[in-house]
Amino acid sequence: MEIKDVLKNKGLKITKKRIGILKVLDMVEYPVDVLEIKDKLNDNDIEINLSTVYRALEDMAEVGIVNRVNFSSDTRVFYELNRNGHHHYLHCLKCKALVIIDGCPLDDYQEDLAKKTKYDLTGHNLDIYGYCPKCQDKK
Repeated sequence: MEIKDVLKNKGLKITKKRIGILKVLDMVEYPVDVLEIKDKLNDNDIEINLSTVYRALEDMAEVGIVNRVNFSSDTRVFYELNRNGHHHYLHCLKCKALVIIDGCPLDDYQEDLAKKTKYDLTGHNLDIYGYCPKCQDKK
């Protein structure tokens, strides 16, 4: 599906800057922060203010085009294209590498917890930290 169609189907205005943001997110494998998105846009001759990037990302997160990603080890908010929905990461504490964990080990637990508590659960976070094989060798 074309980026323009994604924005249109979600009721968002189609702008050069929003298209640029989505192209950046489509090119990266892992969540990126607003500064990195802004820098990549500027590298492609799209001048944009940080506040515009924030607003566009928040608008797209509200309608489910992008996911907000928060890591407990970092105060920044990261964003990723909503490709497959929900997933988790392994974090290297030294080099900051991220590895996507296939599947969610908490899905069954969350469903069971919702039944037991009668809560309407909307999500969860799971951060797993350690040292990648390369950094283990450097310790």
